[in-house]
Amino acid sequence: MGLIFFASALPDPGAPPGGLSDKGAHVVAYAALGGTLVRALARGRSASMTPARIAAAAVLATLYGLTDELHQRFVPGRTPDPLDVAADALGGIAGAVAVAVAARTWSSIRRSRLAHRRP
Repeated sequence: MGLIFFASALPDPGAPPGGLSDKGAHVVAYAALGGTLVRALARGRSASMTPARIAAAAVLATLYGLTDELHQRFVPGRTPDPLDVAADALGGIAGAVAVAVAARTWSSIRRSRLAHRRP
């Protein structure tokens, strides 16, 4: 969250690195936030990454995106953009879902491997 806030406080950020569009950069940043939030809400336990926690992480990421856009009203050379909030929401949802699916998949693979090792 701090990195996102810092980046949004820059007066003229220029083009995102790596040829990403502005909206693509929002999706990537908020996917990281959504994934981090779902892990935090589930306390790192894959079994606790329920649909409710995934939704909560996505909502929190979106709300943070909204406040970040409002913050940009006060930064010289920056303007809030509703499409940025939409990109933030998309990223938050994608990140939360991806991390939950990856965690569940990894946990299932680990359990399967452990079950096959037992005599």
